[in-house]
Amino acid sequence: MSHEVETMAWANEVPWHRLGREIGNDATPDQILRVADLDWNVNLKPVEWTGVDGISRKDEKWKSLVRSAHTRIDGTFVPEQVLASGLTDQYKPIQNMRMAKFFDEYIKSGVATMETAISLFNGKIVVLMAKTNENFELAGGDKIEQYLICASYHTGHDQFKIRSSNTRVVCNNTFSASLRENAAVQGLISHRYDFTNSIEQDVKKDLGISVEQMKEFKEKTEFLATKKLKEKDLLNYLLVVYQPELLQNKNFEMAKMWDKGYEFRPNKSVNNSYGAFHDRFTNNGKTYKLENTGNDLKSCSDDTWWKAFNSVTYNEDHLRGGNSRDEHRTERALLKNSSIKTKALNVALELAA
Repeated sequence: MSHEVETMAWANEVPWHRLGREIGNDATPDQILRVADLDWNVNLKPVEWTGVDGISRKDEKWKSLVRSAHTRIDGTFVPEQVLASGLTDQYKPIQNMRMAKFFDEYIKSGVATMETAISLFNGKIVVLMAKTNENFELAGGDKIEQYLICASYHTGHDQFKIRSSNTRVVCNNTFSASLRENAAVQGLISHRYDFTNSIEQDVKKDLGISVEQMKEFKEKTEFLATKKLKEKDLLNYLLVVYQPELLQNKNFEMAKMWDKGYEFRPNKSVNNSYGAFHDRFTNNGKTYKLENTGNDLKSCSDDTWWKAFNSVTYNEDHLRGGNSRDEHRTERALLKNSSIKTKALNVALELAA
């Protein structure tokens, strides 16, 4: 992921690639934005081009999303840059400073501390992340922490995204918190509207970024950590999550699914998650022992449904993509694989009941 990073600021933990600048964990949103060289604006300007005759022209109907010229802290001058084109006046840019303002009340009240500010793909994606004070532990020191994340896309088409995410510290598995029922905004802000204070409050209400949200997740994880499962339960669970079509086939026999040559084979995600449950990973015919899965903690050591759920999140966060913690953080910020994790949690709760 290091080649995707343009500028970055971080607190508490040194990134593996050592890019960006360190800042104290008492930084305000405005301060981390400045230290990360993200205090630039984006604006709409008429599309401009040069014809074959060498004459420059512009079209007032169509717009380009342009990043302003700016000077970084180290003195580097960054010229004006077109981030997207083919837009109209209906497109409403959301500035980085407006995104930082979203975190103000949490930082000022001591509910959270700023953790990361990062620009990816030359400013097309900007992510701000804060760590809240809400956390809890399951048996054996299995600690869960909560983060607030804003991801702004200066691409001309992607929506502005806001989420809270729970992270299992021992293995850095993540789970984006579910929205409440009948959510008004869904944590997605269209660029057809201005990001007003009223919309911001609706988002915060929809996301349930509060003690109650963390309490609900805590109750679910505690329940799963007390419920044991057998090998056939695990296999059935992984198939429901990743490959339900096998279970729907009347000719499929679960007892034969690992047999060589059997026509109904589990897919890679089923294999990876099953391996993660047993602390192993197979690639190109070789089997490796997985470290830091958290399976040795009391919450998982008795083969619980919490362990089964974490085998899925471990696959999604560690085995499907990159290997670094910073890559996982970026994946989490961009909300990738969140629908699979939501399904995995709901299925686990249903089957464990």
